[in-house]
Amino acid sequence: MKIRLQNLPHQTAAITALSHVFQDVALDKTGSSEANPVIDMKGLKIEENIWDIQHGSVEGVPAIAEGLHTKERGLYLGIDVRMETGTGKTYVYTRTMFELHKRYGFNKFIILVPSTPIKEGTRKFIASDYAREHFADIYGTQTRLALEVLDPQKRSNGRKVFPTAISSFVSASRLQRNRINCLLMTDGMLQSKATMATNYDQVVLGVSSVPYDALAETRPIVLIDEPHRFRKENKAWETLMERIRPQVVIRFGATFPRSEKTGRIDYNSLIFNLGSIEAFNRQLVKGVAVQYPQESTEKTVRLKLTRLSASKPKTVTFKDEDTQKSHTLNLGDSLGSIDGDFAGITVEGIGKTESINIKSGITLSNGQILARGDTITSGAYSDTYQALMLERALVNHFDTEWENFKRGRKIKTLSLFFIDSIESYRGKDGHPGHLRHKFEQLLMKQIKQRLEEYQSNPSPKAQEYADYLRASLADLPATNGGYFSADNASTDAAIQAEVDAILRDKEALLSFRKPDGGWNTMRFIFSKWTLREGWDNPNVFQIVKLRSSGSEISKLQEVGRGLRLPVDEYGTRIADEQFYLTYLIDFTEADFANKLIREINAEAPSNPRNINAMLKKVAKQYGLDETELFIELLQKKLVDTDKNIIEVRAAELFANYPEFNTGLHSGKVVEKPMQVRIRKENFAKIRQLWELVNQKYYLRLDELSEAEFTACIDHILDPGDDIYTPQLGVIRRNRIHSDATGNLVTQSEAIDTYRIEDTLSYGEWLKAVYQQTFLPISAVHAGLTRRNATKTLPQDFFSKATLSRFVAKFHSWMQDSFVSRFSYTRIDGVIGATALTEANGEPLESIIQGNLGIHRTEHFQVSDKYLYDAFVYDSDLEKANIKNSGLKEVEVFGKIPRCSIKVPLYFGGTTSPDFMYVLRTPEGALSLNFIVETKDVKTRNDLRGVEVLKIKAAKKFFEFMQQQGIRVRFEPQLKQDDIVVMLQQLLAAQ
Repeated sequence: MKIRLQNLPHQTAAITALSHVFQDVALDKTGSSEANPVIDMKGLKIEENIWDIQHGSVEGVPAIAEGLHTKERGLYLGIDVRMETGTGKTYVYTRTMFELHKRYGFNKFIILVPSTPIKEGTRKFIASDYAREHFADIYGTQTRLALEVLDPQKRSNGRKVFPTAISSFVSASRLQRNRINCLLMTDGMLQSKATMATNYDQVVLGVSSVPYDALAETRPIVLIDEPHRFRKENKAWETLMERIRPQVVIRFGATFPRSEKTGRIDYNSLIFNLGSIEAFNRQLVKGVAVQYPQESTEKTVRLKLTRLSASKPKTVTFKDEDTQKSHTLNLGDSLGSIDGDFAGITVEGIGKTESINIKSGITLSNGQILARGDTITSGAYSDTYQALMLERALVNHFDTEWENFKRGRKIKTLSLFFIDSIESYRGKDGHPGHLRHKFEQLLMKQIKQRLEEYQSNPSPKAQEYADYLRASLADLPATNGGYFSADNASTDAAIQAEVDAILRDKEALLSFRKPDGGWNTMRFIFSKWTLREGWDNPNVFQIVKLRSSGSEISKLQEVGRGLRLPVDEYGTRIADEQFYLTYLIDFTEADFANKLIREINAEAPSNPRNINAMLKKVAKQYGLDETELFIELLQKKLVDTDKNIIEVRAAELFANYPEFNTGLHSGKVVEKPMQVRIRKENFAKIRQLWELVNQKYYLRLDELSEAEFTACIDHILDPGDDIYTPQLGVIRRNRIHSDATGNLVTQSEAIDTYRIEDTLSYGEWLKAVYQQTFLPISAVHAGLTRRNATKTLPQDFFSKATLSRFVAKFHSWMQDSFVSRFSYTRIDGVIGATALTEANGEPLESIIQGNLGIHRTEHFQVSDKYLYDAFVYDSDLEKANIKNSGLKEVEVFGKIPRCSIKVPLYFGGTTSPDFMYVLRTPEGALSLNFIVETKDVKTRNDLRGVEVLKIKAAKKFFEFMQQQGIRVRFEPQLKQDDIVVMLQQLLAAQ
């Protein structure tokens, strides 16, 4: 498959604007043929041309809002081009080189980028066959762009060799009329004194043996990609100005830095402004659909960064938002010492950061940057929650993949995952990391489920898709790959193949077929935030952020990797319909969509627009007819005779008539998860049951006697089942030796141990026990005294480990001892809003799909008796229930929204049933209400102990409701239990 580039109006407008800057400007071409012509900076023509562009006098180029006409003049000419991510700025600056060469003879261009991924993406685009063919069609086959890429240099035999890329670039002459010379480098290479400031043995141009000086001699035009990474206060900018001394600097980007002096965006002669509002509203990019699984019901730890000390010894302090306890960590310490869900995340940097928005903060090992006041939440890092996100991501992916596959011209669907650590994916010693292993397990399950659906569908598209899924199932590792910065140093051939496919071979990644005709199933990409800039792929339809990005970059930058409009299987861009990028994040960023919308709308006023569609509505608000308001605006020169806003007066118009400032159109950034409609006629039939189970209830435990407290504590501290074990670490040694066959093998052996110091003071230990068990401190102290008299407590007894085991044994004792010593009591009062109703008791129009389940299928019609209009479920058992519950004896049934009916448990926490039914006898009389809790196990023997206790507690809860005169039955349902049989048995027993 070959990508087909097109002449797009917004891109040609930017190129026209750039070309017009130099129109009729005096150029001196009498100097060195290895340098660009000398531009007359002293004349007025450049200023006149820029004025014309900014005021809309150049045909096909939109005007620039008056407040953005800032400029900075010095020894170079600065020009800015703003283009939203995904609208083709790489194409624009590449074609600009062709255009400026054709019109004015410029032939020395330096492209400056801030990272290796951006460099590789640019290299690949310029060198690609499809780009060369496209530009040859426009500028002729004789014109060639000669690209040199400055990579890190290696010395040869100890001799310092002048960088070949720079030598070739500098030595090329403009006498070679059809040759455009371009040097591509990163800011890191620009600042590399070892490469750039060295005085080499070789002289270039007969005058310079230092790369900096040689480049300066070419009087280059510098093209900067991602200008927010090249602040004028940075060393890279200083080096560029002092050592390269370019004639012109053209900055291309979606985001520009703010001036430290004025606080305003640092535009320098902005001549093209394609902002985010216009890009979204004109469908030049995908819309964004934001999803997040709800927060786990398990307790999470929220840590707020309250203090950091950048002086030695460097330390940071986090405060637990719930306990208010502070934790101080040193450089290199793990956050796992505060909470286990943070295991593997360490403090890598304290003080100066790489973020343009956070000058001083901390950098974590997962790439996250935090400023003072930022909060990090443990629940989002737990294995359970991460697995939930992976499962949700796969459901999203395959839903979208089928929609894109069944089109007349298929679109390959890609998903991009940002993860915490390389090791979690790459693993070590030839074994995949735990994250990759879990992902492929879930992937296998999801593919098998989808295959069941599509294998039975006789349509040719479904059969072809089933074949694609079978190929994926046959080789799961081939479906996914990763790119991490550390991969650049890897010698593993398989890893390098992955990197090449992701970073350098865009066409292959977009192709359904391999060169040999087999399916190309690679479509899941993993990275450690390395690809946040510089890499994109038009067919990324989902970004999954399994790690939080902190506050270091804008929301638009976060979604930028997937905004580009997709291409079909033939490489043709599809621009005539609305596509969405799903952005799956954790619950700590639940307000991401609103923040993104606010960020987009913050740029308004945008480019010229027409007021005609809004004129009548706005006029009515002012008590005028539309003609009167139009004349008023025309007389004030805020609009023209065609009712177009005069852009240079747009700020004044929006200030005085804010109703016209519409900003981002609705539906461009939408909240996810999807919505499921509640059928109001069915809710009316189940309303009484819903209100009864949503009454407030409290749990009452029987009081313990002093003797029982004593027995409990003595049981926990029993030396026969001691909660104390020495905390030892093991020092291991690996030895390499030859085995009997002569092969080298590694043998690991323990050579020593050391004590792990995690002790607490006696007071801290007692207090922690009380906080987690509510056992009286005096009773615990007395128990410890008795235990010490029987068997002396070790010196390091009071540790975090013994605390954890004490609490665990207490909960186990409580579960066993209170299994029949609790009761429920109803609290009378107003129910208020519930998962299905407003505060007034009326049903909601819809609920979030994720509250019902993570799976949704359109292949089965839901029964007319079902509470909702969509088939949403979590497990196969739930799926079968929804399919088979439409019996004549069932008046109405529905899945209970997740965690909406919380039955309190005597040992802490809650349990939630899954289905509710209203049943009638065959004679038509109302029989009873039925509550079902599904369990994904085959037999009761497979239930974990805590699950058995949850079922017992739920049974007791609904028995209490029966005692209150409510006809309701509760039953657990296991995998082997058919819902039809359960319903019939229940009715037969009445």
